[in-house]
Amino acid sequence: MIKRILIPTDGSPNSTTALEYGAALAAHFNAEITGLNVIDIRALEGPFLSDISGSLGFSPIQNYLPRFQQILDDRADTILDMFSNRCAEKGLIAKTKKMTGIIANIIADEARKAELVVISQHGEHEQWSSGLLGSTTESVVRKSPVPVLVTPGTYRQFDTILIAYDGSIESSNALKCACAFFGASSRSIKIVYVSQDEEKGRALAAEIAEITAPYSLTYEGVWLQGDAPKEILSFAGLNAIDLIIMGAFSHGRLHDLILGSTAAYIIRKSTIPILLHR
Repeated sequence: MIKRILIPTDGSPNSTTALEYGAALAAHFNAEITGLNVIDIRALEGPFLSDISGSLGFSPIQNYLPRFQQILDDRADTILDMFSNRCAEKGLIAKTKKMTGIIANIIADEARKAELVVISQHGEHEQWSSGLLGSTTESVVRKSPVPVLVTPGTYRQFDTILIAYDGSIESSNALKCACAFFGASSRSIKIVYVSQDEEKGRALAAEIAEITAPYSLTYEGVWLQGDAPKEILSFAGLNAIDLIIMGAFSHGRLHDLILGSTAAYIIRKSTIPILLHR
């Protein structure tokens, strides 16, 4: 059961949408919300400011560092005040926290105190995103000890849910997580498994039935063939899916970087929220 939800926020429109999802889940589960803003420590490091001051002909960096830090602190306070106000408008009381450090690391560390992280697919620098691995969101998914809900730019209710299963430990954890979160709801749930081999498909279907049995989950099992991430996204689009639930990264970072991964591909391409579990 979800009782504490962590929502990182940078004040961008996308993080405001993440708050919409987090608030809806908080109301559904009667959970506590914490808004977290992390001041990127790299913006306060000497080499970064030294390069700026040198190129623009500023006085020595020491004269500007305290003022620059104060600007970042004030901005973080403003972002968190806006977060609290939006929660209050929804009848929710939120905690807020301001920290300084490496953003993804701080979020993952704070996630230990929650049952769910809700984070936007893209942040304030979306226009400069290259789409490569290494973004804050993907780093959080890799490091978070709890499930992570990655949200798109627009909000939609969870009426039809797709759970992707491939037999890995991560997808098994995701399936159990989905059962615990939504097993008692009246939502339409479809569990898809992608395999070129009919025998493997039957084996996956049997595993799904075994895992879901204790939860008395009502679902439609769907066997797909083809390239897993593309088939999952195609099925989601054709069937008006509102939420995808799946395992996170089942290989090491080097494997994902060279060969790609189903989770990383779907995080980048999906226009609907994705709940990922390690």
